[in-house]
Amino acid sequence: MNYQALSDTKILNYEQRKVAVFEEVKKLFTELPFLLDLWYQDAYLTQPTDKNQLAPGEEVSESFRSIYHLIIEELSDFKRSTKRIIRNTVENFEDTIKEHVSPFLVELVEQTADIPLAERDYIYANTSTPFHLMRNIVTNKTNFSEKETGFMGTELVDNQGTLHGFAELRPAPLFQTEADPSPSYGIDLLETTLSSLDELTADIFDLVSYQWMTGKRDTEGFIEFHSDDALLLRHYEKGEIPEKVKFKERDRFNIMRRVAALSSVWITLHDGPERVKIVNASEIDSKLYNFQDFKRMFDVGSVRIAFDKKTNKPKGIYALQIKPSTLLQPYLDGTKSSLGVLDLKVFKYSYVSQREHKRLTRYLSRQWKIRSIKGTVNQPFKIATLLSEMNFPARLNGGQLRDRFEEVLDDLQRDEVIADWSYTEEIDESRVGKRGWIQNYWSQISVQITPPSVVLLENKKKISLPNAPLAESAPAETTPSTNEPIEAEYTEVIVEKTEQTEFVFESPKKVQELTPEIMRAKIDELGYSIRKAAEEIGISHTTLSRYMARKIKRQNLDNDQKMIHWLEMN
Repeated sequence: MNYQALSDTKILNYEQRKVAVFEEVKKLFTELPFLLDLWYQDAYLTQPTDKNQLAPGEEVSESFRSIYHLIIEELSDFKRSTKRIIRNTVENFEDTIKEHVSPFLVELVEQTADIPLAERDYIYANTSTPFHLMRNIVTNKTNFSEKETGFMGTELVDNQGTLHGFAELRPAPLFQTEADPSPSYGIDLLETTLSSLDELTADIFDLVSYQWMTGKRDTEGFIEFHSDDALLLRHYEKGEIPEKVKFKERDRFNIMRRVAALSSVWITLHDGPERVKIVNASEIDSKLYNFQDFKRMFDVGSVRIAFDKKTNKPKGIYALQIKPSTLLQPYLDGTKSSLGVLDLKVFKYSYVSQREHKRLTRYLSRQWKIRSIKGTVNQPFKIATLLSEMNFPARLNGGQLRDRFEEVLDDLQRDEVIADWSYTEEIDESRVGKRGWIQNYWSQISVQITPPSVVLLENKKKISLPNAPLAESAPAETTPSTNEPIEAEYTEVIVEKTEQTEFVFESPKKVQELTPEIMRAKIDELGYSIRKAAEEIGISHTTLSRYMARKIKRQNLDNDQKMIHWLEMN
């Protein structure tokens, strides 16, 4: 239906009234794209019974039925509706409409929160310069060199040559056994840590940060991170059944090797009001400046390890408890937070053959948030700046560099990471290929890159994620959620670090059966309300209610684990 083509004074039928209500009311809720997406489907999706109906039925959402009834039947004095009548009603009762919709938003947000991470399009990431620099240092092993401290280190320097801090690699074992005190997995080795610094490690940095912002933490602030969390984002396609997506064990251990590398990075940031301008990076003496103490980037708690059943030797880390250090947390808990949206397709791109795709996606994500605040979203990007961020291999000649640059932008547009791109001026092909044409001509011109509309809408909001509530008591053992059991040739144990750095090994418990009927029986046995049970479990009461009514189409593995744990405890 072409709504704009409808006359303002034409008497509308039911199908047209639905569309008119949506089109006139949507301007009141531009900062709630998830709500508008739902209402758009309700308004424009024609049902077989629409021609015979006078008002929306069960086929549309409760929130849209309610807003339709309010505007058409309660606020309007007219028996019949036109575009003009509906428009005037919305304008005259704007505050009433917003107040009426408010109660529905709580449930809608809860339902949105239940969407599995792999089914989402975006996550939130901090866009501040220090956070960007800390993430960027884990992508390039060649930045690190041996320092006088005895550690491999590098400086955190922005594009203007301003020093924000230092980073050092201090690898340490995450596990060891009495039979093999020198970890055979080798994650304590400097060589292993250096080899793990790449774009995939930056993906893990973003994922762990987001999960810590939004996930459930224990009393010590740890979340449970599983290798499958990252692998699903890389390999899962929407519409698949997550439980049926299979991963190779070496891929799981490859992910956790990078988590171990993140815990080996130590950071110190400049602690004063002024930044330090670098004149000669090789002559920097940190004693001349006021810096915080070095702190780990991420702290690790309990570790789950896979052991070979035949040899009883550790094969690798399967899951662990992790949290950002106190140095990193302020960028994720709201006190220093400037959150923007990061397209989850960044995880799909290969960290080997498409690293430039990953780097440009992260850079544009950060720039669009900054520019939305400054009102400069339409400002072109200088090619030289983008080339610096994308960090193409030095072996490329001029023609190859231009081709690769344009291919990356075409790919991002095809994948809807960006809406559109174009040069701001026509390329003078007579200058292409001549001596110095990249540096003196092509890299100095600009390109216009347009973000998707949903990114603009999200970045206009002041995103402030509340801290996830701490659990009432620390779990007795680490039980990271799993996509599937560890393969038969492996067994798993949990390694618990104590203050004396001793280790306690425990076998996993038998998994409790979970069905809606079992949940209902346990709640009735305890005499609980659904709300009370949901509070103890750590999920919303609407989620629990819909689960027991079998109205959830896609299972949320994390919620399943929470319910299983609750059943075991009761």
